[in-house]
Amino acid sequence: MSPADVDPSAITTAVAELVEQVDALRGADSDELDLTSLSRQTELLEQAHAVLTEALEQIDRA
Repeated sequence: MSPADVDPSAITTAVAELVEQVDALRGADSDELDLTSLSRQTELLEQAHAVLTEALEQIDRA
């Protein structure tokens, strides 16, 4: 796979959608600590990290 096979707009879109979900959860939170919401935010950020990491690995393998 070459760096040309990595679609920057697809990666940007995927990460932006995940971050928007995190922002929505943060906006819905009250002043109290909600561990369920925090856990979901963590999962979404980990997914965004995985998307970015995979893209970099694909470029490195090229």
